[in-house]
Amino acid sequence: MPGSTRKRELRVGIVVVGLVLLIAAGCAVVMFWARPFVSAAGTTTPEGVSRFLDLSDEWRSVPGVREVLAVDESRRIPGEDFGEADRVEHAVSIEVSLEEDLSGAEAAAASREVLRVVSPEITRLAPEAEPERTSVTFTIGRARVTVGERGLNPGDAMGDALADAVALCEAGATSVSSTVTDPQTGRPAKADVEAPQARLVALAAVARARQRPVDLRGGDAWYRSNEVPDPTAVRLVVAASEQPSVTSAQLAAPYEPLIVLVEAAEGDRVIGDVSRWLTVYHGYPVGSGQPLAYAVEGTRGGKVEGWVGGRTPAPTTMPPFGDRAPWPADPAAPSCRPSDLEVSFGGQDAALGSRQAWLRARNLGRRACAIEGVPDVAFLNAAGARQTEVMVKPYEPSMVPERVVVPPAQSVMAVIDWQAMSTANDPDVTTELLVAAIPGSTPTTLGVAVIDGPSDLDILDGAEVRISPWAQGTSG
Repeated sequence: MPGSTRKRELRVGIVVVGLVLLIAAGCAVVMFWARPFVSAAGTTTPEGVSRFLDLSDEWRSVPGVREVLAVDESRRIPGEDFGEADRVEHAVSIEVSLEEDLSGAEAAAASREVLRVVSPEITRLAPEAEPERTSVTFTIGRARVTVGERGLNPGDAMGDALADAVALCEAGATSVSSTVTDPQTGRPAKADVEAPQARLVALAAVARARQRPVDLRGGDAWYRSNEVPDPTAVRLVVAASEQPSVTSAQLAAPYEPLIVLVEAAEGDRVIGDVSRWLTVYHGYPVGSGQPLAYAVEGTRGGKVEGWVGGRTPAPTTMPPFGDRAPWPADPAAPSCRPSDLEVSFGGQDAALGSRQAWLRARNLGRRACAIEGVPDVAFLNAAGARQTEVMVKPYEPSMVPERVVVPPAQSVMAVIDWQAMSTANDPDVTTELLVAAIPGSTPTTLGVAVIDGPSDLDILDGAEVRISPWAQGTSG
């Protein structure tokens, strides 16, 4: 009816304006949840057109809920090939605004109850809604959380994420964005948190107490991790960002070094000043107990590396490949000569953006010989030219070569590790390697093609590769 339609449109307009004002006011809480609605015959909407779903007023009985808005955002996708029929992607977006003065426990309870109420209505009003394209957004004026698991049951996980967001905002966060749980581990998922720089350490303590992994960003400090934060590490990042001429301090814990950018050029004194400050810093490690590498880089060139607090890690060696018993360590074994070793390419592998290739050196002699070191490797493109801008770095900063006594007919192995690079526009990739098992000896040219696999390595000029020392290899 025209009257009810005008009222509904007015209500929708008020809700939209209210949501905009809430988000602009400060820290807002937003949560996305996708649930597996049962598919049934339903209506479709024209391409690019959204329509509001006419929910009942039952949700108004839920304490702490200010407004609920549901939108059918289905769209028509034209067929890609000639003669292919168009298809419709069915999607529903639900926006729930909660009262601003709710505690974390109250917000969690409200989220669970309102989802219990509106879920059957969404099933009835939009039966074709697809699980991966259905979401629920919760908004509170003081925090912002985003939750987006598919098929998530509206239970404790969502309530916990919302309660964590409220607690973080009470500790000083201006924005919190999170998912409910990590799909790989089942543990609480990481929250992205923005706050004034002075509040980052306190926020790390709150997140740690609630066992919520966080990325913390404020001012010139940025702490990133997929694990529960270490407030000691966050304090270091904040302190480093406050040093003179520092433009940013970033730490991707627990595996990457602390990166400190300084407004300086190569040779400027300030790079050394910040490096010396980090070397004598005594507030880390405490919680982690692990030494931390740093790199101070000038914005216009120059770089100094070291260890926070001057504490270096204990030397490590490359572990053997495979699970065979260690070879005997014969102190009397002579060193391997280049003629004793047959070098070959051992294959390659790729996973989640990381790349690895293996080198093998087989003992051709009749007696055991010892090798200790890192193979010397150069990278060649399809024209046979060296890729001179490939940067070779130690496999790990604390790793040192170990003397390996290689029995006759057995092989040592080494790893080449790098990150995937884009091969768009047909760049010069690596098609061959020049490998000297013993640095200084005549290198062997090795092709990198794999049977029924890649014919090259996506190592381009500018790549950073890490090469391990030789270690006991697998059989074959």
